[in-house]
Amino acid sequence: MTSERRVLIAPKHFSDKKLKRLQLPHPRSNELYSYYADIQDEKLAEVVKINMKDKRSWAGSDWVIGDGSLIMLTPIDPLFIYLSLITKMSLTNDNEWRFVDIEAIGLETYENMDAESIRMFLSMKKLKEKALVTLCKVKQITEDVRVARIDRAKTIAWLRRKCDGNRLPRSFNFGVNNTADDVELVEQTRTREMILLISEYIPPYWMEQLMAEFGGFAKLQESEQMAAKRVKETVFDSPDTYTQGVAAPQLTEKPVKQEKPKTAKEKQLEKAAKKSKPITNFFKKKTA
Repeated sequence: MTSERRVLIAPKHFSDKKLKRLQLPHPRSNELYSYYADIQDEKLAEVVKINMKDKRSWAGSDWVIGDGSLIMLTPIDPLFIYLSLITKMSLTNDNEWRFVDIEAIGLETYENMDAESIRMFLSMKKLKEKALVTLCKVKQITEDVRVARIDRAKTIAWLRRKCDGNRLPRSFNFGVNNTADDVELVEQTRTREMILLISEYIPPYWMEQLMAEFGGFAKLQESEQMAAKRVKETVFDSPDTYTQGVAAPQLTEKPVKQEKPKTAKEKQLEKAAKKSKPITNFFKKKTA
């Protein structure tokens, strides 16, 4: 990987002296994506870039960076990366799980993977052990060789904890207030919002499994369909009135437009017009 000066905005607990830039497959799309890892403290952050190239620059005391793009680092649970990697290797075409060599993760799965990045990622030993304990069933073949496969029950349990509705950010509560009178609907709404949030970090296979695990939120969908039907069938008053939001009666017949009464002058002109002769009467017909 090439080394170049960058301006990063990172959380306080990330040390800029320990950060290593990695190119790892995105857990949902599998495309290579930029991350920064604190190898010593075993933390991972994804890159969020606001492109300002050719619009602004960064300048320091003795340096200038032509590309003024804003690069922010946001923490990400590294287990999302492990889940994607092990799923790709361990899931067969028959939707069965097979044991794989944990040390070979990624090398046979993605031809375009950055080998140095995956090596550094796997070198975080405590993180690797956490992933195996949380997501996998492990078999020790020899003293130096062990294999692992996804344990569905463990993985679903971990994902369910991630989808705890109590962890929903306040900024997403606008979708919950409408169901505040029904405790079950509030819980389902919060959980579904959390699933949609983490859907950016899990493979499509696990998104389907997770939605099925919660029963597809049947009651919530039924409530939303009924609400949409009520809105569709309701006719509201004009915004110019003082009764906004109150259903207005629907007219069954087209209203008859009442004509404005004629003034005396208009009646006199109309009467005179009836008595006047057409202009053709002023011309005599030519005889042959």
